[in-house]
Amino acid sequence: MEVVIAFGVAVFFSFIGSVFLGLVNAAVIETAINRSEKSALWLAFGGVLPEIPYTLIAIFGTSYIAILEGYKMEMSIGMGIVFILIGLSYMLKKKKEVKAQNSIETGALANFSKGFLLAIANPQLIFYWSGYLIVFQTGTFSNGKPFFTFTDSVWDPTKWSFAIGASAGAFLILFIYIKLSSIYKDQLVRLIGDKLSHIIGLVFIIMGIFTILSNAI
Repeated sequence: MEVVIAFGVAVFFSFIGSVFLGLVNAAVIETAINRSEKSALWLAFGGVLPEIPYTLIAIFGTSYIAILEGYKMEMSIGMGIVFILIGLSYMLKKKKEVKAQNSIETGALANFSKGFLLAIANPQLIFYWSGYLIVFQTGTFSNGKPFFTFTDSVWDPTKWSFAIGASAGAFLILFIYIKLSSIYKDQLVRLIGDKLSHIIGLVFIIMGIFTILSNAI
């Protein structure tokens, strides 16, 4: 029963945490509009896989978290710079290149790799899930009783169920974004047209600046 509860709790909080427009979300929406639903799904699949190892690190490794915490500022600044560079690449796309993408289907591996790299560049997921796990284990949301408990075993099914649930929750919200972007593609194109790449680029740049400032000041 705890395996099911752990999976459901992880799906819910991962879904909620992934609602807001992030790097993978923005890339998935842009791909669904400019390329195809299939390409966006591959990107989404690659983008949610890192949730599993990062969640497992949060579950298994308090020592790993302590080590990473010591380099949190450096990692965050580095990630912020990468995000800004990605944003600039979107901003500098030529108009004709944006239009050409509508008829070019990028391979599954390329989209999968893009999603995976965008997500793996965000180890802050470890700290995100570490915070939630403390709340879950102390029973803050359940009258002092933990939602579920983990054993010391590496192969504890509850641990793996929670990690897989975190990935599933993230994929669920991305799947919804893909479907909405595909259904309302024409309306979105008419509304924002060739400005889409600039908008996505701006999102990356703002998040990059915010990541740097929030950790360097």
